[in-house]
Amino acid sequence: MADDYSKEIATLEREYSPSSCVDDIAPYLRQYDVQSRDAIKRLGKQSHIDVKYGPEPRAALDIFVPRGDGPFPVHVFIHGGYWQELSKAESRFAAPNFIDHEVIFIALDYTLAPAASLFQIVDQVRRGIRWTLRRIAAYGGDPANITLSGSSAGAHLVAEILSTDWRKAGYSQCPVRGACAVSGIYDLRPLVPTYINAPLKLSAEDAAALSPQFHIPQSACPVIFSYGEHETPAFKRQTRDYRAAWRAAGHAESYIDMPGFNHFDVILQLNNKHSPLFQAILAQMLQ
Repeated sequence: MADDYSKEIATLEREYSPSSCVDDIAPYLRQYDVQSRDAIKRLGKQSHIDVKYGPEPRAALDIFVPRGDGPFPVHVFIHGGYWQELSKAESRFAAPNFIDHEVIFIALDYTLAPAASLFQIVDQVRRGIRWTLRRIAAYGGDPANITLSGSSAGAHLVAEILSTDWRKAGYSQCPVRGACAVSGIYDLRPLVPTYINAPLKLSAEDAAALSPQFHIPQSACPVIFSYGEHETPAFKRQTRDYRAAWRAAGHAESYIDMPGFNHFDVILQLNNKHSPLFQAILAQMLQ
């Protein structure tokens, strides 16, 4: 029995390890960094770096603004890293493409586990979006035209933002125009017995409470779903199940197929003006 349990955990850890589908994760992380550095060099005078949205050290935004008076559509990107790695510093890579299309691009940061619990992380990113809704007009942004995207753990955080009780937050309905969830994880329960949970310290009850799969909102914006062809069956299943629940609740959704891509390079396509993923996000802003 112990051997069977060990095999089950080993299978879960492989299925929920996106790096199991690539030879080496390092080249993709370098691309995040290189393209994000290039964005800063190109957009230096159009950049507002480390804009605070909360008291925590990492509760900050990098805001990139097109030239002109606006009001401009706004896109907020939330990075992945299993809530334990990466930052907004590696999340600026798509800024040039959005700026070229006269869209404000925001890279949102948050405190990582174990310094913050996942409940605290979710609260933080929700505060970041509320700050954006209230304050982005001062940067030339249109608060009525805000879209979101996130990759992996960032897609989970996007889904948690969409599950916000917007009436309690002072809105009659979801104030976000649209969202894009790429390679996300929406049912956290399988993570509990794995090494991934070591810094998160989630109980089974915590994992259920933090799973967007189980709290689909009543008021919602359209969502674009996507993942790379070369991802684990578990990540593909997570998107299929959450997408089905979203659709069953009567919410608008669509799926963008990304053949040839994996968990790590698919999101870099947000910096490709010809990518169907970017074009779908752009279309949300023009609806």
